[in-house]
Amino acid sequence: MSNIPINVTVRHLEEPASKFQPVIQSEIGKLESIFHNITDVSVVIEGISKIVSGAELKRKVDITANIKGSVFAATAEEENFGKALDTAIAKIRAQLSKHQGKANEYKGASAAEVAVK
Repeated sequence: MSNIPINVTVRHLEEPASKFQPVIQSEIGKLESIFHNITDVSVVIEGISKIVSGAELKRKVDITANIKGSVFAATAEEENFGKALDTAIAKIRAQLSKHQGKANEYKGASAAEVAVK
């Protein structure tokens, strides 16, 4: 179970936010096991009607993750909620990995070494 506060908002759908909460908690919990300094997460699930490449997109997921001093956001539009959530989580994971890599790159470096880079 994740300790991160997660705010779930559902727009233009008849399903309540509580229906999506367990899946979102599980996925965000996986992120928390890798990135320990996430302070809170906001997830917006939206029902949309748009045709792209012959397929109708029905779900849009926006995820915003806050980390001390930084905000990361990802959006995914897919034909179902599961695919959209997986895509958005993958985008957030990539951003957090890049951020963590940059932080580790400068960790322990002297001020002179950081200034040169």
